[in-house]
Amino acid sequence: LEGSGEVNFVYSVMQSSLQYWVRLNASSPVLTYKDAQTDGVSPMDAPCPAAPSPSAVYRFTATSSPNCVQSSCDYFLGIRTNDNDPTYLDFVLEGSATGWIGVGFAPNPAMASADVLGCVVQISGGVAIVDAWNVPATSEGLNNDVRDDIQNVCPHSASYSNGRIQCVFSRQIITNDTAQDVPMNGSYYLLYG
Repeated sequence: LEGSGEVNFVYSVMQSSLQYWVRLNASSPVLTYKDAQTDGVSPMDAPCPAAPSPSAVYRFTATSSPNCVQSSCDYFLGIRTNDNDPTYLDFVLEGSATGWIGVGFAPNPAMASADVLGCVVQISGGVAIVDAWNVPATSEGLNNDVRDDIQNVCPHSASYSNGRIQCVFSRQIITNDTAQDVPMNGSYYLLYG
């Protein structure tokens, strides 16, 4: 090696297929969260709470039929307050689908302007947990073009097997993304897909 100057070593750390930290170096003061399924958008700026236990009881549930249980419903949504941090809600979405499942929180019965949280099956067979926004006058669902600029979801688990999608994640009740996230302490129409 000839010459003089500094050598800067840059590295990445992978925690799981859904979370990793990129472009770290010796002078990095903190790890910057990077969400693998949301390249090109900003990560959330708050630490994630602990995941709910597999036996967690969800206080609010919505199902495709009144008598089904989570593992057999065509659609199941569960929402609960996180045990370790009450400023977060835990979500479980599960259902029979090949592309995606989600829930939208809208100020009116239309899909436009809905804050959408969902699970999207990737080409690789993995499942991405996304925070999306249905822009006014359209209803593109969980299309890549309408993913929030800031991904305010904490992915805990996601899977796709035998035609069933399942994901567990948390989100703050009130986020700093006032442009594309609705505060979860208000009244909204719930849209299932």
